[in-house]
Amino acid sequence: MSDYDRNISKNMSEEYFDFLDQAPIGIFRTTFNDKIEYINSSMAEMMGAENVEQVLVNYQCLSQDFYVDSEKRNEFLEKLKKQNELKNFEYQAYKINGEKFWVSMNARVVSSKNNDENKIEGFVIDITERKEQEIELRNQKEELAASNEQLSAYNEEVIAMNEELEQSFAEINNLNQRFVNMIELVSNMENKTFMSEEDFFSDLLQNAIEIVPEADYAKMVIVNQNDNYVFIDAVGHEIELLKKLEIEKDLFYNFKGKDIYQTRDYFLNVDKMETSQREILKQALKPIKDSLYINIDVDSQVVGRLALDIKQGSSREFSDTTRKILESFSTLASVFFAFKRFDNLQTNFTRELITSIIKIMEIYDLYTKGHSENVAEIASAIAREMDLPKKTIKTTYWAGLVHDIGKLLVPLDIINKKGKLSEREYQLIKKHPVWGSEALSKSESLKSISEYILYHHEKWDGSGYPEGIAGDKIPIISQILGVADAWDAMLSKRAYRDPLSIETALEEIQKNKGSQFSPQVAEAFIQIVKSNRIDSLKKDVLKDEINSSQTEKYSLDKKEYFEDLFEESKEGIVILDVDFNIIRANDYFLEMFEYSRKKIIGKNIKQIVPETKKLETEIYIDRLLAGQRVSSRSIREKCEGAKIEVSIQAFPISLAGENAGYYVIYRDLTELEDTKRKYENIKDRYQALFENEFTIMLIIDPDTGKIVDANPATIQFYGWSKDQLTSMEITDINVLKKDEVIREMKEARQKNKNYFIFKHKLFNGEIRDVEVYSQPILFGEKEYLYSIIYESRED
Repeated sequence: MSDYDRNISKNMSEEYFDFLDQAPIGIFRTTFNDKIEYINSSMAEMMGAENVEQVLVNYQCLSQDFYVDSEKRNEFLEKLKKQNELKNFEYQAYKINGEKFWVSMNARVVSSKNNDENKIEGFVIDITERKEQEIELRNQKEELAASNEQLSAYNEEVIAMNEELEQSFAEINNLNQRFVNMIELVSNMENKTFMSEEDFFSDLLQNAIEIVPEADYAKMVIVNQNDNYVFIDAVGHEIELLKKLEIEKDLFYNFKGKDIYQTRDYFLNVDKMETSQREILKQALKPIKDSLYINIDVDSQVVGRLALDIKQGSSREFSDTTRKILESFSTLASVFFAFKRFDNLQTNFTRELITSIIKIMEIYDLYTKGHSENVAEIASAIAREMDLPKKTIKTTYWAGLVHDIGKLLVPLDIINKKGKLSEREYQLIKKHPVWGSEALSKSESLKSISEYILYHHEKWDGSGYPEGIAGDKIPIISQILGVADAWDAMLSKRAYRDPLSIETALEEIQKNKGSQFSPQVAEAFIQIVKSNRIDSLKKDVLKDEINSSQTEKYSLDKKEYFEDLFEESKEGIVILDVDFNIIRANDYFLEMFEYSRKKIIGKNIKQIVPETKKLETEIYIDRLLAGQRVSSRSIREKCEGAKIEVSIQAFPISLAGENAGYYVIYRDLTELEDTKRKYENIKDRYQALFENEFTIMLIIDPDTGKIVDANPATIQFYGWSKDQLTSMEITDINVLKKDEVIREMKEARQKNKNYFIFKHKLFNGEIRDVEVYSQPILFGEKEYLYSIIYESRED
């Protein structure tokens, strides 16, 4: 090479070196052993050094001194050995001051001219800013995803609270309406007793469907004269087909039960029915999801069954309130039966009884005259001494009055025979309880006491007739009749003997206690006789319990039957006389106001109201005197002075055409207040969710587009004040045209999105892309749109 050529080459090498050194990107050459052989000034500057020499001193081993992750250096070398060239290899490195930065590197393997080891040459770009933007963007995406999740959660909570609000409103309305409807039913009960059974139960079932919103169908069966069940009415089911059926009691589940029962099937064993009956039943009854039923009980005897059904496929469920209502309907039906029986006893019993007694008087002589009346009075006196219920005392009296009615069928010569009866004659005599029971069972008004007549000659030890039953299997009234009948017979003159003395007769009762007579009944009677109270007890019974010929007493007795309607009521009830004195109070009232029965009976209604409510009570009394009803809400005091908020329903009672007093029904509003508190709690939660500074929320009237409410986050985002926002319509903010809005909503439906993309205008005129999530929400009876707005961000 000539000197010229060498000079040219030297000058070009220096110029090329200067060019590389001043290049705007980092250029390097290193060994595979982590040593730097060359870097340009841009690379040194990128690494935070003042000059190249500072880099060479501080970076003795690249994998340890330059790479944040030494494994990235190993990864780089492995790839480079395999491929001889790498592009865009990204990693994090240390500057000379320890600060981290991101680089992207292109490199290749270069062979050494001196046959030494291969070298690595390449260039480096600082991509720290780009990487930070990527990280920020990724974080924003994660934040957006989290925000979307939070929005979804908010949305779900809003929907849930909306449902709770609707449920709370519905519960409040339902509770009030149900109570009003039940009061209406109760207050009209007296008039309903003049209806036929079919009309009454049709009316009852229709009311049940209206008062119980869950129920789609209803049905009712009663016990007929054959002691089988027959369908009397139904709602929703095919009643004309059902009326063709007469079903044995044993096929009904829980036919003696006193509880409320629930079943997914019908209330009887369909599989055990005859094929023809089963086919009719399946054709007549609609498919059901659930059924709630209760037996109707009168004087501890099941007389029917009431059932409410939810149709198949319904999402409804029976509530605890419905159970209470069904119990009330059962009580209504029971009272209807009781009223009917009572009316029949008052109108038919006397006529039938007098006819029977006249026949007896025509057949029998003076030896038996008065025996039935004596047995009736003695038996009811024993029942009173045993502290039996008033109804039982009355029933005992009527049973005693007709206990020997079967002797009408025994020949007169046998009845009046003075000598010993033959075996045949005695067997005929022994049939009179059966004949009497059969005769009475044919009478609707007397059939309930026919059982007591049948067993009044049974003995405690089982040696009696007609069936030879013993002990407690003998009905208590029959046990009492046995003692009363024997006592009067021993003290009466008979065709075949003179009367016994009281002392001798009492010894017979004592001697046969536990064999012929019930020990409990015999002991009660012995105590009556020994204390010389037999006559006074008989008079008390006649005066207080039996004498239904007096109109006033008749009305009170009938009112007592009316009281049965409320005995199992879940409301507090008192019965007032015409002077507004409390003459009866049910158990629920005593429990509600914490009174004892002894302390409350006889008090004037004005004595149990707070001093501040005296004037109010006077106004209520004036209304009742004028024949009006009272329906109000007020404060009353418990026995010890604690205040209680109640709903009050009061109305006059007219029996036998005259005012017989008043009914006052109190309802504890605790349940209602609990529901309202629940509503307030939900409202507070709702308010807390709405009044936040992080999530933009609007309430919009969908009918007018008016903005009804805006939260702090909305005010901060849009820039308008709350007053300004609530004076605007949503179209003042949403700048999309109507056809654009429709197109966006259509696209959202097609893509199954739960949000819309709109353009919203801010106070400063700026336009922002936003995602709008909307759900309907009910406030009172008005439906609004609850919208959550989130600003859209470009990826």
